[in-house]
Amino acid sequence: MSLFAGNEVFLFSRVSGKLTYKNEPAVNVTLRRIVECGGDKFEETTSTDENSYFNFSALTKNDKAILPKEFVSHQKLIAEHQNHEILIWETVKRSEEKNAELEGKALNLTCEMTDKTRFVHLMLNSIGTNCTW
Repeated sequence: MSLFAGNEVFLFSRVSGKLTYKNEPAVNVTLRRIVECGGDKFEETTSTDENSYFNFSALTKNDKAILPKEFVSHQKLIAEHQNHEILIWETVKRSEEKNAELEGKALNLTCEMTDKTRFVHLMLNSIGTNCTW
């Protein structure tokens, strides 16, 4: 292994879940994942399936930094429903590891779009969300 091969860094871990609106399945809703890290911006979309489930694969990059540096990844998940954008997840990830967003737990979410945003405070970050896990 080369010293300069780099490390896989998780900008946003794999996230899957179920999306509802007024406690009913939200079918064919577009979700956008937006990530900003180190001056780069990444954006991708997916849609809920016939059972209102969604999935984003992990977003990673190969970091070839030799010296230690601060890791900061701004994350957002936005649902587009009935001509409205609904922010369902926002945080600043402060650790490069897989599933660090929830201190090692997989990101398996249940999100009700009509719930008010609540703030969950963890050791390394706070999350603004209307999802549970």
